[in-house]
Amino acid sequence: MNKLSLDSVLLFALVIPFIMGYRIGPGETPFLLFGFIFLLLLGNVLLDLFYERNKIYALLKNTILWVTIFTVIGSSFVSAIIVRHQTAPVYMIHDIILQQEAAMRFLLDGKNPYQETYFGTPLQDWHYGDTEVNPALYHFVMEPFYLLFAIPFYLLSNIFFGFFDARVPLLFLFFLLLVISWRVVDDQDKRRLFVILLAFHPSLLPYTLEGRSDIFMFTFLFAGWLFLLWKRNFLAGVSIGLAAAVKQSAWPFIPFYILYLFFRKKSLRNTAVALLPFVATFSLVTLPFLLWNPKAFLDSTVFYLSGNTENSYPISGYGFGSILLQLGTIKDKFVSYPFLLWQVLICIPLFVVLIKYLKKHTNVKTLIIVYAVFLLVYWYFSRYFNNSHIAFISYMLIAAYFWPSSEAKNDTQSSL
Repeated sequence: MNKLSLDSVLLFALVIPFIMGYRIGPGETPFLLFGFIFLLLLGNVLLDLFYERNKIYALLKNTILWVTIFTVIGSSFVSAIIVRHQTAPVYMIHDIILQQEAAMRFLLDGKNPYQETYFGTPLQDWHYGDTEVNPALYHFVMEPFYLLFAIPFYLLSNIFFGFFDARVPLLFLFFLLLVISWRVVDDQDKRRLFVILLAFHPSLLPYTLEGRSDIFMFTFLFAGWLFLLWKRNFLAGVSIGLAAAVKQSAWPFIPFYILYLFFRKKSLRNTAVALLPFVATFSLVTLPFLLWNPKAFLDSTVFYLSGNTENSYPISGYGFGSILLQLGTIKDKFVSYPFLLWQVLICIPLFVVLIKYLKKHTNVKTLIIVYAVFLLVYWYFSRYFNNSHIAFISYMLIAAYFWPSSEAKNDTQSSL
């Protein structure tokens, strides 16, 4: 007798709270769209109960899944973009989107987005606090590819729609991530579970809808992992280089990536050759901005986050810094504090342990796990450990769980 599959239950359990909590139509409640989504979820269940497990069954299940993904996520993003355009630039949006849009306009006007302040832009109207000034008005924290990748979307969107929302390239990358994740797992049932968890992650999906940048970086990093799995070292290096040129949260991955290559290549020379695409890609993207104004670039992308600029990122979130604030050890969340000392004392021994584990289990699956564990501890002892960071760690652990562990024992040659 056929039985209910876990992917049908999981899809139902994750889609329903999302569509009940977030807008999927820009106007009145779209009851027809709700009915269509309910029909998809019901069809998924009925297939389990009344259809034999064969190729047609798998095709129908896959079709329902992808139609559900594009319908639910697509409608929610499009609705959020339209309503924001109709209401106000700061409506229901994360401040990084406002800053990205302003930074792109600066760049297209020939101004250095790392040197300019963001007073007089919509970012100034975004509600940061009743008395505090948003420090992002002084610094653009993201790496340059976060701007460069979005420029074609900016130009085309203004031509065809007359306005631009920086969630458009984010949505494109989100769908791209889901499509390429389909290639990771061979088993049909596990493949559907993997994609469902990535698509409808109960924390990260709302944060992505808000415009936070984790998926923007993660898509390139995920592609790099997939290329490593396929032994396409050149393409892996390019993808990982682009991830590092989007967001600093990719940087702690780089030492593990280097050592992973060394454990596979068995020589310093072959490792250096394999690293060239990464180094070249990251350098080509970031060096022009670094050379344009070294102080402004480093202040915004490095010292701002570490609390070593005049207007630094505040101590925030759920990490060790908030404990120190609550205990009164730190009196002001904007002051400089030597979190680096705690990170050195705790993260270096952890790094050694994780490297030994990676050497013993040298595959991409382990590479993802050790990066996730290290980033969790590193973030916890930094100035900030925010809700989206916790969700991102969860996201990577999902990827690690489903990632295949079987790989060739060595990889002595680089390939496209």
